[in-house]
Amino acid sequence: MNCSKGKIWLTIFSVMILLPLAIFAQEANDIQYKFMQTDSSYSFYSTFRIRSYPDCLLDICFDYRHIRLLAPDAKEVQLINQGVNWNQIRYTYQKYIFFENITVWHRKVNSEKQRVDFNLISSKNNLAIMPGLISSSGFYQINKQGEHVFVEYYQQCQLTKSSLTKSYLSRVQKEAIQFIYRFSEYANAICGFSTTND
Repeated sequence: MNCSKGKIWLTIFSVMILLPLAIFAQEANDIQYKFMQTDSSYSFYSTFRIRSYPDCLLDICFDYRHIRLLAPDAKEVQLINQGVNWNQIRYTYQKYIFFENITVWHRKVNSEKQRVDFNLISSKNNLAIMPGLISSSGFYQINKQGEHVFVEYYQQCQLTKSSLTKSYLSRVQKEAIQFIYRFSEYANAICGFSTTND
């Protein structure tokens, strides 16, 4: 009887210890995402919250120095043009050993609306067998709500159809999810603060 009571109290104690840890883990991540696709197009929407200054987050979404660090898998990320509230960045990716893709993106920041919009200007593959980007656009939106800031990310993309489009979309989905987790971690490292820093 005493042994059973001991096991019960041990179970209750374990739950009391582990429950706050589980809640904290959920609170720390708080990343939500949705990936939707058709035969040759996809859209990706994600959001996470962070205790931070909105302007710092907006800078991460726009400034070339941060953009370059957020693309560690890229062979090359180059700033090719910029203005007061816009820039153009070229990405070079090498995948599947022989496949290389070069894209140029136009980004425009609106500090008043706390938003960065991006559009694909050009895309070039070195192999015709790979699906090509026809069009792509999206945005980062920063919204302050109480003590937290919510970061929204959205991208839609239209691809050409090829025998590899389905497998390519499967890879894109994994990379999109990896990106939002990387972005959240980077944002916390650069811009995040705790209650003691308020």
